[in-house]
Amino acid sequence: MSVPWSLGFVGAGVMADVMIGGLLAEGVLPADHIIASDHNEARLAQLHVHHGVRTTRDNRAAAEGSEVLVLAVKPQNLAEVLAELRGRVPPQATVLSIVAGAGLDTLHRGLQHDHLVRCMPNLPCRIRRGMTVWTARGDLADRQRVRAILQVMGQELFVDHEAQVDQATAVNGTGPAVVAEFVKAMVEAANYIGEPREVAHQTVLATLIGTAELIRAAGQDGTHVAQLIDEVTSPGGTTSRALQVLKMGRFGAVVTEAIDAAHQRTLELGRGLDQAVGPAPGPPR
Repeated sequence: MSVPWSLGFVGAGVMADVMIGGLLAEGVLPADHIIASDHNEARLAQLHVHHGVRTTRDNRAAAEGSEVLVLAVKPQNLAEVLAELRGRVPPQATVLSIVAGAGLDTLHRGLQHDHLVRCMPNLPCRIRRGMTVWTARGDLADRQRVRAILQVMGQELFVDHEAQVDQATAVNGTGPAVVAEFVKAMVEAANYIGEPREVAHQTVLATLIGTAELIRAAGQDGTHVAQLIDEVTSPGGTTSRALQVLKMGRFGAVVTEAIDAAHQRTLELGRGLDQAVGPAPGPPR
C-alpha cells in the first residue's frame, strides 16, 4: 500500500471525521487523496479546516474519482443517494457502506455495482477503540484497503455471512449504549449507599475497564467468564447477595430482550430501506 489511492466519502458526519482523522494520523493516505461530499457546507468546512481534505457538495464528483467510496449517510437519505450515484461509481471501485440496516442486495440493486462492503462500526471508534464487523460481496480486490480504513478506528472482524452484520448492529452497535446505561445505574447505586459522585464515577469506570481486561486475558487461556464469577463469589457473601438480587430482577433475561429488540429493529430498518430503494432499474445512462 505504498502507492496512495483515492478515497471518497459521501456524507461528512462524525464517522467520516473519525475515519479521516485516523487515516491521516496513521499515514495511510495523504489529505489530497481524500474527498468528502455533503450538502451541509458547515460540515465540509470543518473537515477541510481540521484535516485539509478536498470537499464538494456534489456526491457524484466524490464518487467518480474514488477507488474506495464510503457511504456515510443517514438511512432515510440512502435511497436518494443510491439513485444519484448509480452509474457514477467506477466499475472497479469498492463501495463501503456504514449505513445501519442497509443490506448488500439493497446496495447492489440501488447502485448497480458489484464490489460492495457492508460494515457496522460502534461508538468507541471515536477514540479509536471501536469494533467494526464487516462482510463483502463480489470479487473484492480492495480487502487490504478496507482493513486499513477500519483498523484506524480500532479492531475489525470480517464475517462470511451478512446476517452476522445485522447481529453485530444489535450487539456491538447498540452495546455501548447498554453498557453506558449499566454504568449510569452503577454510579446511581453507589450514590444511593452514600459514595460521593466523583468517587463513584472513578471506581465504577475503573471496575468496568479492569473487569473487561480480566475477562479478555482469561479468555485467551480458555477460561469462561462464569468461572471468574465463581472465583469472586463466596457462599453467603456480598457478591452472592448482589447476584441473587440481579437474578430476581431477571437481569440476564432483560439484557437478552434488549439486544433482541435492537436486532429486530435492525431487520425492520433493512426491510424499509429495501422497499425505499425499490426494484432494480434499467441499465444506467
